[in-house]
Amino acid sequence: METLRLGHHLVLFLDVLGQRDKFTGLALPRNISEETQVQEVLRQTAGFVLGLRDLFRTQFTLFEQGANASRFTTGPLSPNLVGFSDSFVVSVPLRNEGGDLVPIVTVFSALSAAATMMLTSLASKHALRGGVDVGLAAELPAGEIYGTALERAYLLECNVAQYPRIVIGEELWNYLNCVLREFGNRSDGLARAITATDGQSILDYLGPVVLGNSVPAHKDSIIRPAYEFVLAEQQRLAAAGNLKLVERYGLIRQYFESKLQLWGVPISGL
Repeated sequence: METLRLGHHLVLFLDVLGQRDKFTGLALPRNISEETQVQEVLRQTAGFVLGLRDLFRTQFTLFEQGANASRFTTGPLSPNLVGFSDSFVVSVPLRNEGGDLVPIVTVFSALSAAATMMLTSLASKHALRGGVDVGLAAELPAGEIYGTALERAYLLECNVAQYPRIVIGEELWNYLNCVLREFGNRSDGLARAITATDGQSILDYLGPVVLGNSVPAHKDSIIRPAYEFVLAEQQRLAAAGNLKLVERYGLIRQYFESKLQLWGVPISGL
């Protein structure tokens, strides 16, 4: 039997919402017109999920390079991604190889990449829900992860998040507090990457840390379209009489409207 490695990992469990509805009524195409329709559905579903995974890898690498992680490690900190259907798992080992700052850089890069994914997904008219936590896990072949870290992230996504947001687990929150006590200002960006709604700690994907790592063009290419999607979904759900989801999208709207001033985006009068 292959020797498995057990260690602490950060695990992010993400689910792209509404994908199943897009497959309703889909059938094998019988002509060019139907082939075009099928390809568009596949582009909006499977293609979008694949693109989102690539986005995480790219953004993680960019943030890692921005943090100059090469000072502490002999090689890149590569996240593992494993997907199934419209869900996927991102895991990153939290090793001290190269020094105590390596796990901090890893966590910051992962949370920053997740924030970019969240905004990009909403701007592309796709709702994204997730949970992220740390814990022990074994590294399996092909990038799989097995252990409490995965269980915690999964339960946060399916039981706690309830609507488009990424919930921070208790163990990750405790880890961040320990990091703050030990490293102080050097890890202040991690603390400012978290906010709270309805008693839950969530990834602050519209907060000052994300703003500080953005370019001016993001205001109109990502932030404004994401906000407009939230407003449109709230209206659509209200017209359908789905009061539970209307209330939840109202919470997303409140979160957006509490942050829009940072980005210079006006609040809608709708």
